[in-house]
Amino acid sequence: MTLINRIARRFLPQLQSADSHVSSIDEVAHVASAESLARLERNLLRHQISVKWDVIHRLEALKPPRSDVDCALCGERHRRDELAIFDSNCIFEGGAIRRFQCPSCDVIFGSEVMLAFDAAALTKEYEWHYQVFEEGDSTEQEILAFHALKPNKDAIYINWGAGSWSSSVRQLRAEGWQVFGYEPHASARINDDAMLGSLSEVVALGPQGIFSNNLLEHFRDPVAELKQMSAVLPSGSLMSHATPCFEYCFEFTRFHLFFFLGRSKYLIASEAGLDVEEYVEEGNFRNLVLRKP
Repeated sequence: MTLINRIARRFLPQLQSADSHVSSIDEVAHVASAESLARLERNLLRHQISVKWDVIHRLEALKPPRSDVDCALCGERHRRDELAIFDSNCIFEGGAIRRFQCPSCDVIFGSEVMLAFDAAALTKEYEWHYQVFEEGDSTEQEILAFHALKPNKDAIYINWGAGSWSSSVRQLRAEGWQVFGYEPHASARINDDAMLGSLSEVVALGPQGIFSNNLLEHFRDPVAELKQMSAVLPSGSLMSHATPCFEYCFEFTRFHLFFFLGRSKYLIASEAGLDVEEYVEEGNFRNLVLRKP
């Protein structure tokens, strides 16, 4: 008798009482075997991520340090010793993270390695990430961001970057709001009629507002992304973007490329051709509302 079969025999009565569909040791063994294989696959992928980033950091260490650093947001060039340094470590197998704060616009940006990735490489990082790790439930924050739009039920709204970890779209639609989710990363997208996977689908809906949570800090070029969002909206409409990364927190992930401190949140708005409607801090909720002129 295999180990899985022995475990199945031991726990069959409990599983039968919890699930009427489990009727035999073979069925329990099959489920246990599938779960074991899935867990092994996740562990192997996690190891691959760790090894990959170890190699990346070793190669980076061979490069001579640059004397100047360009701000990844405003583009201003500064001597390296003029920049405040923020060191952290990625809990998602990404190793050490070094970030800099720009004295011209206040943004904290980095790591330089992640910012140097092209769109395809960054997408691959996310695809691997979502096969191994799960995000926390962000429903409450997304609903707060939605209501900051001062919505009306005749209009259509998009939750931009809505992943499988949130039920905000489902909850808001149940309340009668015309809300759809847009998630370009297939591994983070749920199979739902209200979940969109392409920008053309968003454009076809003709939304009157956009909201997001934990999104702006992930963009390699937040200004360009805000311009893209603005392009699908009519004049006078609002965008509502919530993130704790309007302060320097949740720094333990390499996927957070920007922390929009001080003047930087107003810079991204002006550079994207948007007006700041309001910036709100209420407890742990930080939200920037922008208006398209």
